[in-house]
Amino acid sequence: MTFFLTRAFYALMQFLYALFNNSYLLTILVATLVLRLIQIFPDISNRKTQIKMAVVQPELNELQKKYANDPQKFRVEQNKLMKKYGINTLSSCLPLLITLPLFFCFLNAFRCWGNEETITLMYETAVAESYEEGTPERAAAEEQAMDTFKSFKFLWVQNIWQPDCFLDASFLIFRFDGEVITKPTSLGMLSSVSLANMPLLQKGYTDGSGKFVSGEQIWKTLVDSGLAKGEYGNAGNTAGCNSCSSCSTDRSGMSLLPAEISPETAKKMIGVDTSVNVTDENGVSTGVKSTATGSDVYSAIMKRYPDSLSKDGKAPANGLMILPFLAAGMQLISSIVMMKRQKKDGQTGEQAKQMNTMMYFMPLLSILICMSATTAFSFYWTVSGAFQLVSSIIINAIFDKKKKEMETA
Repeated sequence: MTFFLTRAFYALMQFLYALFNNSYLLTILVATLVLRLIQIFPDISNRKTQIKMAVVQPELNELQKKYANDPQKFRVEQNKLMKKYGINTLSSCLPLLITLPLFFCFLNAFRCWGNEETITLMYETAVAESYEEGTPERAAAEEQAMDTFKSFKFLWVQNIWQPDCFLDASFLIFRFDGEVITKPTSLGMLSSVSLANMPLLQKGYTDGSGKFVSGEQIWKTLVDSGLAKGEYGNAGNTAGCNSCSSCSTDRSGMSLLPAEISPETAKKMIGVDTSVNVTDENGVSTGVKSTATGSDVYSAIMKRYPDSLSKDGKAPANGLMILPFLAAGMQLISSIVMMKRQKKDGQTGEQAKQMNTMMYFMPLLSILICMSATTAFSFYWTVSGAFQLVSSIIINAIFDKKKKEMETA
């Protein structure tokens, strides 16, 4: 999370989360409202352009008929007409140009928050595992970790930092994960630069008992437990990097769930001796290593959480896939409202057709992204769609009233 706008959104949500006493619901609602208020100005500008387009549409239709066989001449005359009425043809695209960057910045901010919460749970679980069975220290640490996990429950979803989904599948670039606990493969893909810049690991946090835990302490505990490797603060081989792709895949510094851990760590965390003798090409013993990995440790210690919510011994799906379709529904209704508005204003040109195609594409994209993103983001995107729909209806009503007043004046 290195982009300044993503960090700003993340900081806003963290501020609201603390302000509202750790309420995900209020945090997302208020953050969404703030973002929609920012976006309402381009919406108003777009509505003004639509009114001007409604006025100029008859003349534009005449130009289309007149120069039906000369597209180049039509574009020249169209530009003259637009300039005459002070219409910027790109202004109708402005809401999309603003919405899409905000969409991806919020998506990344929620993804970072989810990774942080998962790492927090990993740390607290590792702390509990470090104590002897049956001791008061272990019981207190286990209770702390379980409280953290229970705080992830949101509406009908078991873990707000996992998708509201019950599928485990892939489609194109989207990977759907319906499990309650984040899969090891997802954590193992976090780059060194992402971990080194993660606010949790830079600043630490205050746990449920009121104790402050530094980022360095979190990292040391994860390393000692076989859940991480690399020197604290090491962002990997990013010096002189001119490409974001190399930063996003580099794991030469800090990384989670290493492929190799010591036999002692494996036995302590998993409770099974996974050590094997290693021999060279001549059959001479060169030492002992473990066949277990950081992913094995993670899977072993995180089993308690899905099992604690399971029915008939089966780990439950995280969600019911309600939010992805609600988000798509809001996008679709907004598209229908906008299309009716364009028809009412007489906008039937090529630009209107392109906008309609884009607006019908967004609901499908919303389903796919929300099925693979955190539930927190899906809820934000659903609420954002609802706010957009309501604000569009209000703006249209206000400008329709102004238009009638202008026509009767």
